[in-house]
Amino acid sequence: MNDQAKTNAELLEENSFLNQRIRELELSDSESKRVEEDLRKSEERYRTILEDIDEGYFEDDLAGNFTFVNDALCRYLGYSREELIGMNYRQYSDEATAKKSYELFYNIYNTEKPIKRFPGQFISKDGTRHFNEVSASLIRDAKGKPIGFRGISQDVTERKRAEEALRENEERYRALVENASDIVLRTDDTGHFTFVNPAALRIMGYEEKELIGRHYLTLYRPDIREEAMKFFGRQFVKGIPNTYSEYPFIMKDGREIWLGQNIQLIFQDGKVMAFQAVARDITERKRMEAEILALSITDQLTCLHNRRGFLSLAGQQLKLSDRNKRGMQLYFADLDGLKWINDTLGHEEGDKALIEAATVFKETFRTSDIIARLGGDEYAALTVDITEANSEIFTARLQSLIDTQNNQENRRYRLSISVGCSYYDPENPCSLDELMAHADQLMYEQKQNRKGLLLQAASLSSRNPYPRHYWPDDPRAAKPTAQAKKKRSVF
Repeated sequence: MNDQAKTNAELLEENSFLNQRIRELELSDSESKRVEEDLRKSEERYRTILEDIDEGYFEDDLAGNFTFVNDALCRYLGYSREELIGMNYRQYSDEATAKKSYELFYNIYNTEKPIKRFPGQFISKDGTRHFNEVSASLIRDAKGKPIGFRGISQDVTERKRAEEALRENEERYRALVENASDIVLRTDDTGHFTFVNPAALRIMGYEEKELIGRHYLTLYRPDIREEAMKFFGRQFVKGIPNTYSEYPFIMKDGREIWLGQNIQLIFQDGKVMAFQAVARDITERKRMEAEILALSITDQLTCLHNRRGFLSLAGQQLKLSDRNKRGMQLYFADLDGLKWINDTLGHEEGDKALIEAATVFKETFRTSDIIARLGGDEYAALTVDITEANSEIFTARLQSLIDTQNNQENRRYRLSISVGCSYYDPENPCSLDELMAHADQLMYEQKQNRKGLLLQAASLSSRNPYPRHYWPDDPRAAKPTAQAKKKRSVF
């Protein structure tokens, strides 16, 4: 190992060893001179090395006055070598630092044990305060008597400032987190909580000990846990730094709230170590969105779905039908005589007729079926998970309910509905538009059959051409053909 490769401590130890040899050996004058020359050369080499190192090197007498300093120490303190030689450590230290330095070297002198990386401070020539770490040991003369101290001083001011800045940032961060109105959560890489802030405890109703160590999925609504696990699993596996999600959470008292979360991955050495989430209660926003959505897809008069809502939901059902291979029946209906009611009895009565028709449809079909007022006097109902033969159940029920309505006393009009039915076969699929067009055509054919009957009724009674001749049970009503019976239901 060459001199440059040796550590400062090894060099100092070797120097001490050479001194020890001189003290222990009884040498002849010639041999002593040779050893002294070797020692002188060795010390010259060490001095050269000490001048080249980045750390400050010093030697003091027992009173704390510099007897040797290297260039690095001169740079740290801002003094020239001539200014430092003979200067006492008290001259570049404040009172507190000087006291600690005295205690440090006093302890080295008494215990004869070196110290390593002792933290301290010094004031440079320009008055700037610096932080350093000192490693020091005793210097002995040829007889082993302590005559001073030698040591290495490393300026760690930049590191200390970085550590202090980090500490202040952490304190500010913790203060922000502790006083934030938003929920702040952290989990380990397995999804178990390692930190929750006071806002999380306040909003969720838990105590800290009830959440720390608990898995995050236990706070999710059971039916969406699998979805949430896939979402966060994808973020974890793909290493996506930030994501946003909205999920319902279950509070300790059983309430459900929606949280919008920004989820951040915490990395260490390129590996995901944790998740951190900043979440906000968005329950009110979700409620308002649901109300707005409901308004956008709901007919305000009848409270059925409107055309937009029907098309959206029916489109989804068609996809499910194709996937599950379950048939559906589409009913396309028209309230007969609405214009007559509006013109003769007034629009208020016409609105009642529309609401009455909607009520009949809601009582006819199931809650799982999709019922809508498409606009004006047009209605539609999509029955799901049904065979073509089962459609008679609904037609019979619809006819019965219409009869019940018409048998009420003091009615000002008779309820009459033209209906066309179209079956969706997943084995022979078609588009929703095609399905609706087919049902609409069948409904139109039925209405055309009734039109002639209406004109005949008008010739018999100019006062009220609408009433009984729109009734399905009217003995004078035209009988549908065998082909029409196969295609449609008539009410």
